Amino acid sequence: MKIHRESKDRVKDHFVYRRKSKRGWSIVIMLDNIRIDNFHGFPHIHIQKKAGYEEIGIDDPDLVYFIVMDHLERENGLNIEKLKEELE
Repeated sequence: MKIHRESKDRVKDHFVYRRKSKRGWSIVIMLDNIRIDNFHGFPHIHIQKKAGYEEIGIDDPDLVYFIVMDHLERENGLNIEKLKEELE
């Protein structure tokens, strides 16, 4: 049996899904299909329109979650370039 925690929150027009498990953690921003996780052993961000992923500097899922939520509120939506800078 898998043990994990999940949550779903809404900021403006975006839903933010957060999941933690034994394997790692992930945060997904929908409608933009952005995923931030550490399932390959290091934290990184998957951007839907680009292939692959880009590493980020923060490996604390709670901190990443709060940065994402604050970013969506402050920017009144998603600015992917600014979010990547905030996660370095």
